[in-house]
Amino acid sequence: MLKAKYLGCAVSMAAALFTSVSYADIKFSGYGSLVAGKTLGTVDDPLNPGQTRDETFTADFYDVGQYTNDLTFNAESMIALQATTSLGEKLDFTAQLVAKGTDDFSPEFDWYYLTYKPSEQWTILAGRRNIPMYYFSEFSEVGFAYPWMRPPSNLYWWQVTQFNGVSAIYDFTMGDYASNVMVFYGNEYSYDNKEMKYYDRLYGGNARSVDEFWKDILGFNWNVSGDNFDVRLVYFTNDRDRTTVNDDGTSTDSPHFTQEFLGFGGSVNFDPITVLFDWNLVKYDDVYGTEFPTYLVSLVYNVDKFQPYISYSKADHKRTKVPTEDLEEHYLLSYGVRYNFYPSAALKVQYDNFVDQGDKPTGWAYHGDSRAISIGVDFIF
Repeated sequence: MLKAKYLGCAVSMAAALFTSVSYADIKFSGYGSLVAGKTLGTVDDPLNPGQTRDETFTADFYDVGQYTNDLTFNAESMIALQATTSLGEKLDFTAQLVAKGTDDFSPEFDWYYLTYKPSEQWTILAGRRNIPMYYFSEFSEVGFAYPWMRPPSNLYWWQVTQFNGVSAIYDFTMGDYASNVMVFYGNEYSYDNKEMKYYDRLYGGNARSVDEFWKDILGFNWNVSGDNFDVRLVYFTNDRDRTTVNDDGTSTDSPHFTQEFLGFGGSVNFDPITVLFDWNLVKYDDVYGTEFPTYLVSLVYNVDKFQPYISYSKADHKRTKVPTEDLEEHYLLSYGVRYNFYPSAALKVQYDNFVDQGDKPTGWAYHGDSRAISIGVDFIF
């Protein structure tokens, strides 16, 4: 079970309400992770037949945080500082500064938004935040908020995770259940997208940058929680454009299309076991009828300060308008344990087995199999 106090911490971070220290009219809080890991062997190179290479495990697709056979702290270690100040009655401003090992710990403001509460039921947010794509999206980097080392990377693998926009949240009750509905709208212009540039180089390209544009992101979340469960339904749609800036300065535009995202996830407590799950379907209206179905199931056993767990996540790639069966496909099986050795810090150890089931002859098995071990400490302050 992801105990109530850890779920509480997750919700608090998402709402910028962690226990904090005040200086003048500014409240400071933060979180971080110090994680070391490595892969455990070699594998046939899927893009260079007849050759081998180190296993490469991608722990973070968005930031291209990867483990190879060389031990590293940079793939997932990070620290974030959040500041919230009141601008007047019912109006707050929040900003979050993040430094990640994948960026050589160069600090960057990744969240900044206004919060306006015209009533107890309504909350209006305006600014930059995470897109509420998955059950754990709004606190996916707050390692202290969940039992695993990270949410499964082959589920949380999209090249865009944030947006600039507005959200309206309405809180209400349905009998004994707490509920809220969020409607959101915005855009994201991701220049020099790190993940897309990585894939360009992986296939032998030499692009200066790959720019990813998600426009007119429009959707809603509906969250319902009770004594032993918390579930969330999400749907959104957006237009997607991509421009590749070539090495010679010319640019190439990828075909425009609209994508739809549908998801259902949550947690259910059968004390002392908690079931965590997430199911998602992404659909493109492109010429192929592209679809990406993904899902996660995880069991967590709660005993004193320990939370041993197992998780399985599966990702697939389908084309419904052309007779193509075997494309990208993989699953990730993870085992680990969390030890809550301090009220605001947890030690985690995790083993990951990533199995690439993509079609090798057509180049869709480009990830390759990998086994990785990681150990780290997640904390809040």
